[in-house]
Amino acid sequence: MPLGEAILTVSRLSVVTIEMAEPFVATVVPTYQEVEHIDRCIRSLMMQTWPSSNHLIHVVDGGSDDGTLEIIKTLANESKENGGPEIKLIDNPERFVADARNLSLSQLPDEVTHVLEMIGHAWVPPTHIEDRMRDFEELKKDAQIGSQKIGGVGTLVRESDQPLGTVGRWIESVLQNPLASGRGQFAQFSGREQTTIPPFTLYNRIALEEVGGWDTDFITTQDSELNMRLVKNGWSLWRSDASYCRMAKRTSIIGWIRFGHRYGFWRTKHLLKTPQRASILEFMPWIGLISTLILCYSSFNFLGYPAWNFPIVAYILVLTLHGFLEAISRNQITLIVGLPLMILLLHISFSFGLLDGLLRKGSASRDRIG
Repeated sequence: MPLGEAILTVSRLSVVTIEMAEPFVATVVPTYQEVEHIDRCIRSLMMQTWPSSNHLIHVVDGGSDDGTLEIIKTLANESKENGGPEIKLIDNPERFVADARNLSLSQLPDEVTHVLEMIGHAWVPPTHIEDRMRDFEELKKDAQIGSQKIGGVGTLVRESDQPLGTVGRWIESVLQNPLASGRGQFAQFSGREQTTIPPFTLYNRIALEEVGGWDTDFITTQDSELNMRLVKNGWSLWRSDASYCRMAKRTSIIGWIRFGHRYGFWRTKHLLKTPQRASILEFMPWIGLISTLILCYSSFNFLGYPAWNFPIVAYILVLTLHGFLEAISRNQITLIVGLPLMILLLHISFSFGLLDGLLRKGSASRDRIG
């Protein structure tokens, strides 16, 4: 057989092999100081109904010294003894999430076809991977989608089922509120829909490798930045309620303020690179403050009152209304005060984070750097 024909035959065989390859999922879990949650996280992955022979768990640790590593090693041995998925521990000297995901991507076996994002303080139901892989395959076969390349499918993020305390319950309600981040990764939805912000995404490995993985310049919002590059390269992204995950969130006011500032800071870094992702809603606190200050220095009156009173009163009324509605819907009377307070703190910390992002370069954060 001529050399050219031999190469063509091998090439055709390779294509057939790739097309017929059985789906193999690698779950990537960046960790840092996750001793409180890592056992539940990894056990939820060990208990998956998806065949363990087609599931690899990469735990990529950023230098934990709180007992996280010991738990991971114990669970890795337990999984091996019980015929569960392989758990591989990878050292992440750069410490951050984007570095962790890229390290995992560079060490994936050839048979891996899909990459599932997780974090060390999240957990999933036993059928999570099975349900999501079925959903992914159905999406690929959907005639209405046509020839779109499916880059990834996100999932639904439900409230934590852990004991939260009063502040923790306030934070849970705020994360789903439209005045806060209720349109983002914590949005509650039903069915399947196209999006650019799929949370805890099940990615097509080919898509990740095509765009070069995650940008390590981003300490947070690295997934949003990645997704913009995927979309730009012709990959469609979706989110679906075929399954869900739960995650531990902040439960203190100080932690909430740090969270808001950190996300505002890195949101600015993200928007400087991808300004098309900007939303006027993100800048409303600054717009409201500047408008109020302008009215303060004007002599304009409305209905006999200084005009600067009205933006402040309107803001207070809107927060109060949302507090009452959430208190009724969740049957939590403290939300009448708690929700307005936490939204106010989020607006302040996020807005100053946006400004800080313009003035400073990115620096390491101690807030779940994973």
